[in-house]
Amino acid sequence: MHKSFDIVIIGAGACAGFFTAFMNDGGFSGKLRVLIIEKLSKPFKKIAASGNGRCNYSNESISPRDYISIKPDRSFESVFFDKIKSFDFKGYLNDNLIYSRSDEYGRLFPFTNSAKTMTGFLETNLLCSGFETLFDTACRGVERPREGGIFKIKCENVKTGEKLSVESAALVFACGGAAYPQLGTDGSAFEIIKKTGHTFTGTAPSICALETPAGPLHKLGGIKLEARLKYKDFERTGEILFTDYGISGPNALYLSPHVSRDLYAGKKARVSIDFLPVPALSPDYFTSKAGCQNEYLNLDLFSGVFNRDFLKAFFRDSGFIIEMCSRESAVKIHSALKNYETDILRVRPFNEAQVSLGGVCCGEIDPHTLESRLVKNLYFAGEVIDYTGGCGGYNIHQAAVCARILSESLAAAFSIKTGRQTE
Repeated sequence: MHKSFDIVIIGAGACAGFFTAFMNDGGFSGKLRVLIIEKLSKPFKKIAASGNGRCNYSNESISPRDYISIKPDRSFESVFFDKIKSFDFKGYLNDNLIYSRSDEYGRLFPFTNSAKTMTGFLETNLLCSGFETLFDTACRGVERPREGGIFKIKCENVKTGEKLSVESAALVFACGGAAYPQLGTDGSAFEIIKKTGHTFTGTAPSICALETPAGPLHKLGGIKLEARLKYKDFERTGEILFTDYGISGPNALYLSPHVSRDLYAGKKARVSIDFLPVPALSPDYFTSKAGCQNEYLNLDLFSGVFNRDFLKAFFRDSGFIIEMCSRESAVKIHSALKNYETDILRVRPFNEAQVSLGGVCCGEIDPHTLESRLVKNLYFAGEVIDYTGGCGGYNIHQAAVCARILSESLAAAFSIKTGRQTE
């Protein structure tokens, strides 16, 4: 293996994978000596696990609210989001023979509904690129060069303990955040990054389940239902799953980045849950049944809409007793189901989270090139940046955009012409 490179990339995830694809597209192959260093034994393992193995790579609808920073930098965000929004990821994949499908939430997947389609595309591009790779290898340190100098990257084989060093003219940190440590992203790279002089915001788990105060609803583990969750400017209807610690399910995962950011900042988080989000299930529907000749228990009145175990737990939690139903009690129960509130004590830990909030401060990164504003020829990409997408495919899209920007900015840095025009 060579010991000196033009570019070294730390992390063989989505960003490194699409980087190889864009560099192949642009005619980079064979013109630069590139090394990708990965802690795991294979590349793209997080992509393989994404979307429950289906690879939710993007979304039909993308807005600035779909991305969150712990320490926002508006000048970075305005430029970077424009690049995210303008990139036709679906069209790019279609041009590369990966047709897409979308679900009712606008989430985009390969038409095969298999992440293997995406990892196969990236593995093929990595093979064709001619880039060198070091798997089972962790970056242990980086010597910051003097202006215009060479980076010295210290590495260690995680299986044998063998140590080695490589040199590079340019260095890219694309090693993810602190979530999903079982897939290699444990946040350890942030300590190395800090030693280059960059500011680290800290990290918080995101796209994860939520813990609530102990109560009767904790006995409902495994029960699912549709509910509208409201929290500040977040409002969404979808499935939630009760657990023995709180709530999970798709809708809770969508909510979690907003709650996690506030809890990390030391703020309290209280969520409103509408268990009757269907307009047809109005108070009049239930009071008309309560007022008919047939007499119902209040529990029975709502049992055609809800699981009876849920109703029993909800009654206990909200102070209702099971009794013959009147119009007045029907209205009170309906109102309680529409306006249930609970505190969120914490989000679940990093090993249960899909991504992490936080990272390198955006204000220290040039959004046009992703180069450090502090250290020449040092670049950041993907989840390592304090600009994280919510649930719905936004983070793989962001990683692909980072890869596209990097391929163009590094082409310019090394004076190599690509097949695309730089935006």
